[in-house]
Amino acid sequence: MKDVLAYHQLSKHAPQRFAPGPGQLDWATQPAPFRRYAGARLIELDHRPLEEGPGYDTAFAGPQTPSAPLNRASISQLLYDSLAISAWKEAGGNRWALRVNPSSGNLHPTEAYLLLPPGVVDEVAVLAHYAPDVHGLEVRSELPAPLGWQLASSLPPGGFLLGLSSIAWREAWKYGERAYRYCQHDLGHALAALAIAASVQGWQVRMLHGVAEARLDGLLGLDGDDFHETEHGDCLLWIGPAQAMEFALPEALLNGLAQLERVGAPNRLSREYRHWPELQRVHGLCSAPARPRAVWNLDAADARADNPGLPLRPILHRRRSAQAMDGRSGIQASLLLAWLRRLMPQQSPVPFAVSCEPSEIDLLLFVHRVQGLAPGLYWLDRTGSGVQPLREDYQWLRVDDELPLYRLLEGDARGLAGFLSCGQDIAADGCLALAMLARVERALAGGAWRYPRLYWECGQIGQLLYLEAEAAGLSGTGIGCYFDDALRELLGDADSGLQSLYHFTLGRAVWDERLTSLPAYPQLRIPPCKETIPHDSGSR
Repeated sequence: MKDVLAYHQLSKHAPQRFAPGPGQLDWATQPAPFRRYAGARLIELDHRPLEEGPGYDTAFAGPQTPSAPLNRASISQLLYDSLAISAWKEAGGNRWALRVNPSSGNLHPTEAYLLLPPGVVDEVAVLAHYAPDVHGLEVRSELPAPLGWQLASSLPPGGFLLGLSSIAWREAWKYGERAYRYCQHDLGHALAALAIAASVQGWQVRMLHGVAEARLDGLLGLDGDDFHETEHGDCLLWIGPAQAMEFALPEALLNGLAQLERVGAPNRLSREYRHWPELQRVHGLCSAPARPRAVWNLDAADARADNPGLPLRPILHRRRSAQAMDGRSGIQASLLLAWLRRLMPQQSPVPFAVSCEPSEIDLLLFVHRVQGLAPGLYWLDRTGSGVQPLREDYQWLRVDDELPLYRLLEGDARGLAGFLSCGQDIAADGCLALAMLARVERALAGGAWRYPRLYWECGQIGQLLYLEAEAAGLSGTGIGCYFDDALRELLGDADSGLQSLYHFTLGRAVWDERLTSLPAYPQLRIPPCKETIPHDSGSR
């Protein structure tokens, strides 16, 4: 725990000192946005129309029934609705892709690998890498028939395994030693995106506890000497019809998968690579051991009808990160309360049941323009911890009968929100901003491996906020740049370990008219959405 806390302290920003970073960006070494494997066989996936699909509100209550059959069409739909490109943007001679799952600085360290039983996308079982730039699967290994059937017999019918990994260099190129935090934020966003896309197909997404994370590089084919930039497996997921209990993967199967011959050479992402020593170190410290198999909660919440008639899939693909807010627009308190209800773990099994671990994140809200709520600081007790021992002048006045939402202080918090978010106006110009907080030392008492999971939960919260804002015709932006200890001073929490892990703002975006929107893939037609040119704000 001590070494992880040392990394956390090293990677903090302060008004007089930012975390160790590259300083001036070297654009000539910016990492390529897509991992590809030269020589690997490509399986093209189906392109799905956006108008297909269920209502928005049903996606968060739990897997819908009946579950979709496991085949090329359902795999195509899952990946298209979670990890695919959502649009291309052009401005000033530059062109860049946007994706369904957001990422810090649009750098996308997260990669996905699928272990599919025989007959799903090919006659044989395969280990395949998802290539979002072409919406296809690159086959890295064809499993020998005995191993393929062992994989099929070890899994519950109708499901498969998916591993997520991170290429830390993609974030470190811009953010230096703080990049580990952003990789974990992004992984949390990807977990939520997968869980939502799976739910509408009648599938659950659950993290496997019984496989040590140190084995994932071998299982996913990431341990070869031909990787120019380090890539590490982060988690292994079951995706398929709902199960009540985590199943065991036989040791013979795990060994067989790790010994498979790999096909395809990983592309080099940058012509030069700068080593950030603490990133590799903290990754090793936070690798989870094999743990007892989890009981998987099958309880589903009632689907709330906050957005009747609103289709889900266009929302998933239209989601954008705002780069500026108008500083004028407001919302009704009823809308904010609906957003906050969505963020309560018991109200949204999707995505918060993915890890089968207790929630650790509470929210500090900076309310700016919410009609029906006085401007000021508010606290949402997501974890059930109750009133916290913070500053003596905090009121702790409960403002809603259903939600554990408390007003701490009344007053104009716009300047405070902007200052704490590294002086970014976007935190002051939205309808509200918020900070996601955890008692890090208390969480790490259960093991250093719990540290990245705190950020994963923050990413899941952020993904729901993005979608809720989009569903209301508004926008959101995740903010990874903030002054860590200045916020702790605001809370008056010098000793109990309360730390901010992610900031967010919601409001009405100001879009840049200079940008041109292009469809994600030639076969698709995505409604155009205005957006600003990316800048170095630390936003998604």
